[in-house]
Amino acid sequence: MNAHHVGAALSGCNWVGIPFVGGFSEVPHIVARTIVCNDLNRHVINLARVVASDSLRPDLIRKLRRKAFHSDELKLAQQLCRDHEPNGEADLDMAEQYFVCCWMNRASKAGIDDEFNGRPAIRWNADGGDSMVRFQSAIRMLGTFSKTLRRCTFETMDAFDFLARCEDVKGGAVYCDPPFPGVGRRYKHNAGQTDAEERAWHARLRDALERFQLTRCVCRFYAHPLIDTLYSNWERQELTGRTQANNEAPEILLVRNDGGKARLFA
Repeated sequence: MNAHHVGAALSGCNWVGIPFVGGFSEVPHIVARTIVCNDLNRHVINLARVVASDSLRPDLIRKLRRKAFHSDELKLAQQLCRDHEPNGEADLDMAEQYFVCCWMNRASKAGIDDEFNGRPAIRWNADGGDSMVRFQSAIRMLGTFSKTLRRCTFETMDAFDFLARCEDVKGGAVYCDPPFPGVGRRYKHNAGQTDAEERAWHARLRDALERFQLTRCVCRFYAHPLIDTLYSNWERQELTGRTQANNEAPEILLVRNDGGKARLFA
């Protein structure tokens, strides 16, 4: 719901690097000549590569449309994803299995330590939506989303190694949506499991970003005292987001725009 704000904050940049691309939700709103999408989760990057491929995507859609929404389908996909991590050429079979794990499972499981466990979210009453409809809707969106992914370059690097490779140039930008303090601990690739570990990790991230003097830096977080302290001199936009449980959550968008010489938010 706040992805368009990220696109606006990156407006006018020709090159955008994204060290924690996650679910790719902001990418359709980013207009740039080059978008480099990075994540340590090889399954999500492999799925993106397959969806971007005109030769592989039709087969993926065809396979997914034939799936029965059943716990055995999810159980098999989870086992295959636990046993095999894509590494090398785009893997159609593993993209199929990971899509099932993401969309047949309960919401908010992707990327966490427990993402390859659980049963399908089956509704047993007439209230609310239907998970099978959600699954089929996600399949239908693959054709549309492929247009976005064909604009991207993909990497699977440690985020700090990725940032070290980014050049400090006018017209460039880095967008960071890292593990948030506290709630981010549930993710497989997190910032640490204690307050001290998180403080050190997030201070390292802030320092890695503040080396840029020409490149625009944009970060998204939930509101948190640690982020207020570390990014006190960054330009700030208050947003209202939603948690995975669909509860309101205050978010902030932080910008260090061209060395702080220009204001981005009115």
